[in-house]
Amino acid sequence: MLFRLLALALMSAAFCVKAEAKGYLPVATETIEQKTATAEVSVAYPQTGNRAIDSDLVSWARETAARFVKLANEDREADERPYQLGVTFKIERNDRGAFAVLFDEYTDMGGAHPNHDFSTANYQLPDGWRVYLPELLDGRAALDRLSTLVTADLIRRIGTGADAESTPDAIRYGTAPEWGHFANFILEPARLSFYFPPYQVASYASGSQESHIPLAALKGFLRANVRVAVPSFDCTKAVKAIEKAVCADVQLARLDRQVAEDYAAAVRSADADGRERLRRGQREWLSEQGARCGSKARAALKLCLMASYRARAKALVWP
Repeated sequence: MLFRLLALALMSAAFCVKAEAKGYLPVATETIEQKTATAEVSVAYPQTGNRAIDSDLVSWARETAARFVKLANEDREADERPYQLGVTFKIERNDRGAFAVLFDEYTDMGGAHPNHDFSTANYQLPDGWRVYLPELLDGRAALDRLSTLVTADLIRRIGTGADAESTPDAIRYGTAPEWGHFANFILEPARLSFYFPPYQVASYASGSQESHIPLAALKGFLRANVRVAVPSFDCTKAVKAIEKAVCADVQLARLDRQVAEDYAAAVRSADADGRERLRRGQREWLSEQGARCGSKARAALKLCLMASYRARAKALVWP
């Protein structure tokens, strides 16, 4: 298995050499290597010389490695071999307008087979502003439109015919209009590319899947400005000071959205008792947030909310 992790790292390095030769930004590969009694970790990530991009990617790589080590420490049985994580990357876009990277995540936690997942990051140049899908697509109607397009594309290509690799129902389930279903995307000059790990829209044996949607097909559903605050709630209905503060700040809006998505994911995967505990915990957190932050002045309010959101996100992901 260690050989496989090394091979994945070499593949990542090869991708980076290609990007450096042809791309707008120079790309160097950095790797976090960690080996303990419970986990073996290799996380490769790019560095470009752009401060905003590099800082964001370093944070992502460190958090990914730390989360996996914590999972191994808590879940691995004493007689099991160490859990293994290997992350490589490929530069999908590197021009004057944008930089985009696709991470390929391989994990082996002693199950029937290893697991595979994706992560992506898209940045506008020259300043390295990160682009998120809810800030790119304009609201629920846009999400519904995207879901319809991707569902139809996958059903046509892998969900019908004599050699179908999936079923229409499986595809519809994995491409239902939820932002989390489309989190792994690359913004290309003329299209949006989406990446789905095994099980999301097809079986493990069928492998990962992709869908490429022309931007022209989303005409009228794209935001003119991708640098606006888009929280998990409707800002036109914001009344409380906390709601207005979140609607006025991109960073707070992203944290609000992250907590909402993490909470929804936790509820979906929990049993009945777990769902009730999560709902109770969410109500208690919101009440505490209001009591602690609601009366603070503008600058102090933001700091208080950032701390509150980050603590809740950590509690939801690392309970």
